[in-house]
Amino acid sequence: MSYATENKRANPASMALAIGVNGSIILAVALSPVIVEEFKRDPFEGRSIPIEPLPPPVDEKKPDTDTQPIKDDVYVPPRETDTMTDSSNDITTSDTRTETTTVVDGKGGGEVRFQDPIVEPPPPLFRAATRDPRFTRDFQPDYPSGLLQKEIEGSASIRVLIGTDGRVRDAQVVSASHPDFGKAAVKQALRAWRFKPATRGDVAVEDWQTLSVRFTIN
Repeated sequence: MSYATENKRANPASMALAIGVNGSIILAVALSPVIVEEFKRDPFEGRSIPIEPLPPPVDEKKPDTDTQPIKDDVYVPPRETDTMTDSSNDITTSDTRTETTTVVDGKGGGEVRFQDPIVEPPPPLFRAATRDPRFTRDFQPDYPSGLLQKEIEGSASIRVLIGTDGRVRDAQVVSASHPDFGKAAVKQALRAWRFKPATRGDVAVEDWQTLSVRFTIN
């Protein structure tokens, strides 16, 4: 058999194979809409179960200030001052009193001397001035002549400053039933009144006194 004869015999088979392949392709193309249509259907037809969405993740490092409860300010009392002292410097003492000292025993050692409290001396005694009895007769002033003629009686009170020598250094009218009685008393006090001066302790001092004089007609 020649090559040409074999080629001629083989052509029908090739053609049949080509026709079969083309037919398969055509058949596949023809059936493809059906397959697509089948896949378009919902494979999960039936009852649907709702699924709740998951909560968003929470950052553990950063606290959620919006959801944290607001706490009231807590009052913290001030810390008390520590009143405890170092016991290493404590000194134990005993009140063993002697006439002049108190002996101190303990870690500190030594002694403490007691001194009597300073007592201020009382102020010197004050003694007021008194009239000198040797000049008693010179105490009464002269009667004002105008008032004597009119037979007017009265009195006068004067305030006098008695010096350290017993003499009157100043005289002032405090009250008088008539001005002439006051003038007469002041004049007589400055001229003739004599006193034993006031003293504070043993020292003579000045003294203010108020004295009264009566003017009467015998």
